Amino acid sequence: MKEKWKVIERLISDEYGLKVQASYEGWGAGYDPKFLPLTEMWAGGELEEVPDVAKKPAGVVFHLQECATKKEEEAINIIRHEVEYLLNTDLYLWRLGQREFHRFGFTPTSFLVLYALFECIKADYKLSSKYPSSQTWLKRKYENTLNSSETYYPHHLFALSFLKNWLAKEAIEKNMERLFYQYLEANNKDAYNLLVEELLGRYMAYLERSQEVNFIDLLLDEARGKARKDAHKGRIMTDLLKKLPENLQQIIRENKDKRAVDIPEADRREILRSLKSMPDWMRDYLRQMSYLDLIERDVEFISNYLPKTLEVDVEHRGFLTFVIKPWEEQSASGSLSFGKSHTELSQEDKLYEKVYGFGKEEFRMHRSLLSNVLPYAEILKRKLRGLMPEEDEGWSGKYFYGKRMDNKSLSVEVGIGRGRFYMRRQERVRKELAFKLLIDISTSMKKEDKIRKAVEALLLFSEVIHSLKMPFSIDVFSDRVFRLKAFDEDYREVRSKIVSLFNIVGGGTNLEKAMLYASEDLESFCLENHIRGCMVVFSDGEPTKGIRGQELKSLIQRIKAMMPTIGIGVGKEKNYIDYYFDKTGIKIKDVSDLTLSFTRIIENQARRLLSFQ
Repeated sequence: MKEKWKVIERLISDEYGLKVQASYEGWGAGYDPKFLPLTEMWAGGELEEVPDVAKKPAGVVFHLQECATKKEEEAINIIRHEVEYLLNTDLYLWRLGQREFHRFGFTPTSFLVLYALFECIKADYKLSSKYPSSQTWLKRKYENTLNSSETYYPHHLFALSFLKNWLAKEAIEKNMERLFYQYLEANNKDAYNLLVEELLGRYMAYLERSQEVNFIDLLLDEARGKARKDAHKGRIMTDLLKKLPENLQQIIRENKDKRAVDIPEADRREILRSLKSMPDWMRDYLRQMSYLDLIERDVEFISNYLPKTLEVDVEHRGFLTFVIKPWEEQSASGSLSFGKSHTELSQEDKLYEKVYGFGKEEFRMHRSLLSNVLPYAEILKRKLRGLMPEEDEGWSGKYFYGKRMDNKSLSVEVGIGRGRFYMRRQERVRKELAFKLLIDISTSMKKEDKIRKAVEALLLFSEVIHSLKMPFSIDVFSDRVFRLKAFDEDYREVRSKIVSLFNIVGGGTNLEKAMLYASEDLESFCLENHIRGCMVVFSDGEPTKGIRGQELKSLIQRIKAMMPTIGIGVGKEKNYIDYYFDKTGIKIKDVSDLTLSFTRIIENQARRLLSFQ
């Protein structure tokens, strides 16, 4: 079985000239960290033209579990589709089109309803021309998608009419069909212009009708009681429904188990006329709620036609954005590869490598970060040393000579004649702690320069714990968890990896997975070495994957019951650390805030943290 996937990896790698490999974690695409800032600006619509090397990923990871259930030819075509889609779409245009539609007052995602579907078909159109045998499977894939999704919004149906035409299941107007096939043949920029210039006017009429349908769907949700789950939304929809004439309220109540499109056209028109007579502030609220509801429906629709190799995020204004990652390779042990560049190092860099363990630029970055934290390192070191109690001075028995008799050993030693009657004084020994440091490197950490503050805080703790000769380990996480430093690894050999964290920021946030892995590793080390441990988490506490809310808070409480766990949150906006970690959560703006707050929490838990039961 393994050999089969190795053959598929080599086949597609040779076809597209990039590294392709299987993964149990899911789909993914990695971009060269060296060009990542350019790649992100291109995907964010900030730069139209970037070098081709920044557009092409260094590698693609396919989801082994998804492909394993398919026949071999089908699995190959699944992977080919994703690679073809990724290499031939222009991420700049995805953002540009959303901006255009937002200016017209429509949801940004309404552009992607059309564009994502067209780009997905375009990738398969090119793929079937290269590999004619793949056409049958590709079309079957779309038929399965159509059968499994229920769509009734007019602009969704308009987009699907082109797909059904390509599948030879439905005829469309000749000029629309001609335009569609011109799109499939054109380069990215010309295809985009065709869509915006030729289709936009027709498409907007469908968008306006969808908004009208959605107004009535919101009223039907209120009649079913669905809107009341959102207290703010529920109050306004209740007022809107009550302000309708009694006969229209009756129509809504009678049809509450139906969809808006199932209500007779005449009744819909009468309800819409009545909504237009509402006060301005109520109409504005209705439009805002409709805007958000349509975004949710659009995202659900387009999720079938997006590249699986890229993660997506929906911003507060409804813009869908791609999450770009640097190229990451995961070893069998689950640790993250921070491999050195294959380019030849200069003599100066070689000298820096020999003396300091990393190149000139990395050394400068490390010195800059270190200069910000060193003033607080000595303070934290003194406070931690003061909190670390020492074992009481005592005596241990069974020695041949000494100043004090061991009464417990007398009866035994006299009987066997060995003569080990004495005790030896034990010196005071400082108790040890083991620390697990866990740092968030997800996309949300890019905002407000959170990642720099978190890395500075991580560096501060690492320097202090290392100087106190206490064992510690460092894990980093986004949607996956990677080992940056093992407990038995020399800290001096991993300092360059801490500096490299700036190059690998990206992905979702799975705090649940990270804390479970970290707590298990720390607990195992502490049991093996008979010491106590403490976990420190650097994050903004904003999970996008795994459990969240009260469920995640309960999990953290259970971990805190087993071991002291402290959350250090960075950034002002969307910082949930104090919510999830409760009394052991710290919010900081700068490392200067950290020392006092951290030692205050440690002092509060000192008796539990530093005592052996």
